[in-house]
Amino acid sequence: MNPRLLDLLRQQHASGFPDVAGAHASATIPLSDRLVTILANESLPPTAPVRELDLRAHDGNRFTVRVRLSRPALMPPISVNLFIERQPHLPDSPFLVLRLGSSGGLMSLAGSAMRFLNVLPPGISFERDHLIVDLRMLLNERGLGEVLGYLEDAAVMTEEGRFVISGRARLRESINDQAR
Repeated sequence: MNPRLLDLLRQQHASGFPDVAGAHASATIPLSDRLVTILANESLPPTAPVRELDLRAHDGNRFTVRVRLSRPALMPPISVNLFIERQPHLPDSPFLVLRLGSSGGLMSLAGSAMRFLNVLPPGISFERDHLIVDLRMLLNERGLGEVLGYLEDAAVMTEEGRFVISGRARLRESINDQAR
């Protein structure tokens, strides 16, 4: 990319994008299972108790996560079915709520194991039979916290073989434009 263009974008970003104030955009981005799995595995720290993740989307806002723990090495992978139960309501409630979809006894055991093994990264918590994904904390952990300030709406849906992320973003009007 042109270095002058990069400098211009950095200047605009640093000053809150005053020259494009009021712009808005909507996007729907389908991501293959393969790409989501790669991204999830790339985000695992080397010291994580999880060695490998495999995510498979299914129709009806549900997906399967296959988890391979680092220890014990001989332990077979664990598969967990998840249903998207509640989308984030931005900006006040940036939480994606996923419901575990297997039998209650197994899920109670899995939940206890996840807490005990400290498997979940910051920004993801387990409460009874729900995984709660805190988008604000996940973005902050990756140095992208300011992104949430631009988002008006965000959703994650699934169809067979793909996760579909949609969102609407807006750059605030500049002070000069609001006074007119």
